[in-house]
Amino acid sequence: MDSKPRNWRWARKSHLLVISALLLLQNYLVISEIFAEATNNVHIVYMGDKIYDDPETTKKYHHKMLTSLLGSKEAARNSILYSYKHGFSGFAARLTKSQAEEIAKFPGVVHVIPNRIHKLHTTRSWDFIGINHPSSKTAFPESNLGQGIIIGVIDSGIWPESESFNDEAMGPIPSRWKGICQVGEHFNSTNCNKKIIGARWFIKGIKDETKKLIHANNSNHEFLSARDRVGHGTHTASTAAGYFVEKANYRGLASGLARGGAPLVHLAIYKACWDISVGSCADADVLKAFDKAIHDGVDVLSISLGINIPLFSYVDQRDTLSIGSFHANAKRITVVCSAGNDGPISQTITNTAPWLITVAATTIDRTFPTAITLGNNHTVWGQSIDTGKHNNGYVGLTYSERIALDPTEDLAKDCQPGSLNATKAAGKIVLCLSESDQQDIFSASVTVREAGGVGLIYAQFHQDGVNQCDLIPCIKVDYEVGTQVLSYIRRARFPTAKLSFPKTVIGKWTSPQVASFSSRGPSTMSPTVLKPDIAAPGVDILAAFPPRGTTQNSGFALLSGTSMSCPHVAGITALIKSKHPTWSPAAIRSALVTTASQTGNDGDVISEQGSTRKAADPFDIGGGLVNPNKAMDPGLLYEISPQEYIQFLCSMSYSSKSISRLSKTSTSCKKEKNPGMNLNLPSITVPNLKKTVRVMRRVRNVGNVTATYKAIVKAPYGIKVRVEPEILRFNSSIQVLSFNVIVVSTQKLHGDYKFGSLTWTDGTHFVRSPMAVRTIKFESYADV
Repeated sequence: MDSKPRNWRWARKSHLLVISALLLLQNYLVISEIFAEATNNVHIVYMGDKIYDDPETTKKYHHKMLTSLLGSKEAARNSILYSYKHGFSGFAARLTKSQAEEIAKFPGVVHVIPNRIHKLHTTRSWDFIGINHPSSKTAFPESNLGQGIIIGVIDSGIWPESESFNDEAMGPIPSRWKGICQVGEHFNSTNCNKKIIGARWFIKGIKDETKKLIHANNSNHEFLSARDRVGHGTHTASTAAGYFVEKANYRGLASGLARGGAPLVHLAIYKACWDISVGSCADADVLKAFDKAIHDGVDVLSISLGINIPLFSYVDQRDTLSIGSFHANAKRITVVCSAGNDGPISQTITNTAPWLITVAATTIDRTFPTAITLGNNHTVWGQSIDTGKHNNGYVGLTYSERIALDPTEDLAKDCQPGSLNATKAAGKIVLCLSESDQQDIFSASVTVREAGGVGLIYAQFHQDGVNQCDLIPCIKVDYEVGTQVLSYIRRARFPTAKLSFPKTVIGKWTSPQVASFSSRGPSTMSPTVLKPDIAAPGVDILAAFPPRGTTQNSGFALLSGTSMSCPHVAGITALIKSKHPTWSPAAIRSALVTTASQTGNDGDVISEQGSTRKAADPFDIGGGLVNPNKAMDPGLLYEISPQEYIQFLCSMSYSSKSISRLSKTSTSCKKEKNPGMNLNLPSITVPNLKKTVRVMRRVRNVGNVTATYKAIVKAPYGIKVRVEPEILRFNSSIQVLSFNVIVVSTQKLHGDYKFGSLTWTDGTHFVRSPMAVRTIKFESYADV
């Protein structure tokens, strides 16, 4: 039979169906556009620095603007969420797309920012970096343990009952403090004391953005108060300023004296992150936390969160962390931020504004080795923090692919959900090999447990930090050990294994190493600004944590991330501020960067736990591992005035109008040679060196009144570096001196970054600035 007529009819019918579908899609898109236009979403109307000193006048001004836009005072009241009236001017309000576009044209509005969501990025770590507080009875004479200083923590709240927040030896609350102890669900005024002197919570932005209601006694037990459900904020706050806790531990591991870096520092808590998708923080809430912290009188802000790549520009777009910290910096509040957890890939660094201190994460010299004894009596080692019930004898051992539910798929190799045959897995230890970022040791343990397995050996590319599994004993191993176990399984007729309990071992591993997860530079937004600034411990850090469910824990947890390294530096910053109350945020950053260490406990240079395990460079650790004791007496300081930050913003090609509103000053951008590179940072970065560049710097002497410093240059490979003058002489009348660094390329090829350093020394102090230089020979491929 001839099939052509039938095929033709089917083709014609198909053509009509396609046309109908396209028409439906077009109608859907039109309706969607109309719906989007009619939808009220939270927008931040940012207006730069305050016009009025009186907060109430500023608030009335905001309401007047909204009334003018929306047509009535009632509509304005219903629309507005927050009025930012202390550290800067602006407000958060529910607006349609067209309303946001219209108000952006109002006089005084710098820009309108859509409300977005950010993610939240100890007993040994302080000893490891050189701060030794043997007990609560031992004073730290250099800084009095930070007494009188206030650290503000913008995070997920706090668990006030933790022993780390005991105010037993705390001094009086500083008279300048203007904050409050905001009451809420399971949190009242008695939860504040001389340690936790203030607590606030901000939720309007996250509620509007996620459209999720958070209310008392909900399924996830989040608290409508400053009380911490997530645990992240409690951990970071106690890392920075926790009081002494004897015999702190996590289920018997990492036992010792727990304390923060500055145990006598006061804490001010600003809860802006909530237990939605494991710690979500809305721009509107974070900005309000900045505004209140500036008003309340904090000295240091610790912020362990950030935006993702790609970054937004510092003034004209949507980086609210940069905006909030700019205003805090102008009030001489030092802001410390985490670098991000997207390493070891380069150019993943976040929080790159030059007025921030951005912190990378390293390991410390404490590990939790766990023995795996195979049936042939050969022992291999992994890492674990699971101390629950173990089967102390030998049990069956198998490889996940051997017990795949569907052998034609690869899901069983790394134990994806539902991929294992329960009959074959029951009662056995299962070896899984990680294959993707979508699977981790905890998820694999759930799969193995649901299939009846009694233990997990999880082989993966080296990733710092050990996760608890709880359901069954889990041991993390590298691929080398994983291959040894697999080879035994393949050879043995009836493979068996025994899993031991983990132990705590200190001082036996080379450290520090840059954590594999720690985000790396260079900065994609401002390549002339070296980021990160500094590195600090951030792997398996023991600190306070809320109790979980009905199981009572020790009140401590082991967590890893640049979120953990950030409060280490915040605590050290408080110690420096206590000893040197007049030092600016730039001076404190300078002291941290120029005194940092580049050497590990084995005497070799610090390495990085990335794909190559190479020597760490400034894009991994900035100046190096923070050295608190040396930072107290740095010798020389690189200061930066507010006007210099303004000129830096000019170099980024921001409009004078936007910069003027940000800084509340009349800005006239000067035409300077290499303005971005001449910002007086304690580091030197030349991202596009063609032939020769002259970089200017100045230093202030804070050591002996009469001092002579000599320049020591370690030039990057293929680069010549000359310092003019090579000697700086200070006396009672000359305490600030300038110098030039002339950088010359000897390369004939287009290259990548090379690294070196410039160190000023008087024989006692060694004031080291890291250098990063990239030679370019063509601007684009068209020039090749």
